[in-house]
Amino acid sequence: MRMMEAMEARVSTRSFDGASLTAPEIEALTAILAGAAKEATPFGNKVRLALGAGEGEGKPLRLGTYGLISGISAFIVPAVLSAPGALEDAGFIIEKAVLEATAMGWASCWIGGVFSRSKAAAAAKLREGEIVPSVIALGRPAGRRSLADRIVAGAAKARSRKPLANLFFSAEGIGLDSGGLGEPWLAVAEALRGAPSASNKQPWRLVRLPGGGGWLIFLEEDRVYNNSLGEVHIQNIDMGIGMRHFQEAAAELGMEGRWIPSPVAGVGLDEEKGIAKVLRLGEGRGWKPIALWR
Repeated sequence: MRMMEAMEARVSTRSFDGASLTAPEIEALTAILAGAAKEATPFGNKVRLALGAGEGEGKPLRLGTYGLISGISAFIVPAVLSAPGALEDAGFIIEKAVLEATAMGWASCWIGGVFSRSKAAAAAKLREGEIVPSVIALGRPAGRRSLADRIVAGAAKARSRKPLANLFFSAEGIGLDSGGLGEPWLAVAEALRGAPSASNKQPWRLVRLPGGGGWLIFLEEDRVYNNSLGEVHIQNIDMGIGMRHFQEAAAELGMEGRWIPSPVAGVGLDEEKGIAKVLRLGEGRGWKPIALWR
């Protein structure tokens, strides 16, 4: 399964069948996590990924999700040093592992707030200065969704997405729909639009540089929501998830590029003028610049 197919197939699953992982499954998932953790990150932070696969005697690991998610077989437990861009990098790396697991047929769910951080810290063998920004529930879907699953999915409007023109903009601030984006950027935009985000808030805002030389990605922050978990700013993790979807789709469509942290240094004068224009546009709308794609 290609990455774009995995992005399309991935949905948030909260009802799993509860089966313990087999030794070959543990080996395959561990390899996925190791591969994802080796990738370069936009902000240069290293993200460790551990597989929480059980507590002995065949019992799945429990991280205290308080009944909101049932039958979990395993968790992806990340760890990253607290540093600028660490949360974006965490989202970027974790989502690669999630998509690889999806391609292997695993169902998953991002968990940002409702889990035992002490148990997760133990599972990740947390080192000094590191945090566990979130965890990922893994398993095979249950035959029937739990009541809690249906309630949470309904509250988050899990399958709804904002219109493209509310997420993508020209340098003049005009919303870009399918006609304004054009192929192949339309396919990239759809891949990002389908990315998961906490409470389905979809905080990504992208503005195309004048002349089509790249994109600046901004965070439209819900300040109260994003600061509700202390040092873990969950919408910054969302930004990394969105950046991963954008990069994977662009690469699959033959548009190689990379994310450069904002503010951007070392660009040409004409490009610098275009970036400054877009930064002013975002600032005027209360958006926070995160990175440049080029």
